[in-house]
Amino acid sequence: MRTAMILGMVLAATGAEAGPVFDRLTGGRAGGDPCFARVYDADHLRNNPRQRVVRFHLVRERVDVADENNPQRFTVRLGFRLRADRDTYETNAICTGGGTAADCSGEGDTGAFRIVLAGEALRVEVERLEVEGGRGSSPDLARSDDRVFLLRPAAASACAAR
Repeated sequence: MRTAMILGMVLAATGAEAGPVFDRLTGGRAGGDPCFARVYDADHLRNNPRQRVVRFHLVRERVDVADENNPQRFTVRLGFRLRADRDTYETNAICTGGGTAADCSGEGDTGAFRIVLAGEALRVEVERLEVEGGRGSSPDLARSDDRVFLLRPAAASACAAR
């Protein structure tokens, strides 16, 4: 009994029960959930010629499904643009987990990725990600130099649906 009580206090102190990834994505801000994004400048792209992504964003997507609006299971929307391509590729994904990381599966078998807290930023680690755009599907990001994205808080317009 005493061991269980101590373990519960440790979990509460470390935030393991609270779902910090979910908390970061909900943020408690007026006007909606916080946006996390990154736009890569010309210098970065020149130094990383195998990288295809020039812009990447992620935001929590509120849905009307009761069991997908909590720290253990929630929905996000991510999107990106590629070099020499005007399409924005976007998909929703259902994420599960808690603590400092959540594992996500894109709808329609678009792929899988992990969201990890990284200070004030979010780190998105791509296992496989092929997403539909206006004129077809993107290549699998994991087959290029597009496997990890460090996203910082950004203006809501950076995550607006396109």
